Amino acid sequence: MKTIEISDEVYLAMQRLATGFHRSPDEVLASLLNLSRPAPGAAEPIAAFVLSSEFRTKFTDADKYLALLGWIAARHAAEFSEFILSLSSGRKYLSMTREEILDTCRHNQARQIPGTHYWAIMNIDSATKSRFLSRVLEFIGYRPPVIEFVCSLFGTRIAPRRSRLAALVH
Repeated sequence: MKTIEISDEVYLAMQRLATGFHRSPDEVLASLLNLSRPAPGAAEPIAAFVLSSEFRTKFTDADKYLALLGWIAARHAAEFSEFILSLSSGRKYLSMTREEILDTCRHNQARQIPGTHYWAIMNIDSATKSRFLSRVLEFIGYRPPVIEFVCSLFGTRIAPRRSRLAALVH
C-alpha cells in the first residue's frame, strides 16, 4: 500500500462517493480510474452504475440523464411505468410516446430513453433534470442520501422531498 496526499476538497468529494454505499476510498478511486476489480457488493446498485466506466463515458448532462432513466426503467420497470402514468397534468417530462411530449408544447424536444419504449423531454436545464430525476427516485423509494448523490452529478444539490410512503402515513 502506498500513501498519497490529497486536498481536503478532494477527500470530501471521495468520501461522498463512498459514504452510504459501503465502499472504501480505494474502491472509489479504482472505479474512477477504470481499474478492473471484482464488483464490490455495493449496497446501492445505482451507485455502482454511476461509478461504472459505462456511465462515466457520458459527457453531457443530457446523455447522463437518459442513461440514468434507462437504468432505472430497466431495474424498476413497474414503478417507472407507474410513475409515468401518475404524471397526469402539466408539462410531460416522461411519456410512453414522443407525441405525448410534443402535445404539451410544440417546441419540446424529445428523445427515446435507451433500451426502453419511453420518451423524455430534453429541452430542460440541468437543474430541472436533477429535480425531476429526484422525483423519480423518490417515487421508487430510494433513500435521500442516494438521491442526493445521484442528483449531484448534474451540479446541483437536491433536498429530497418526503417519500411517497411518508406522505401516505401522514
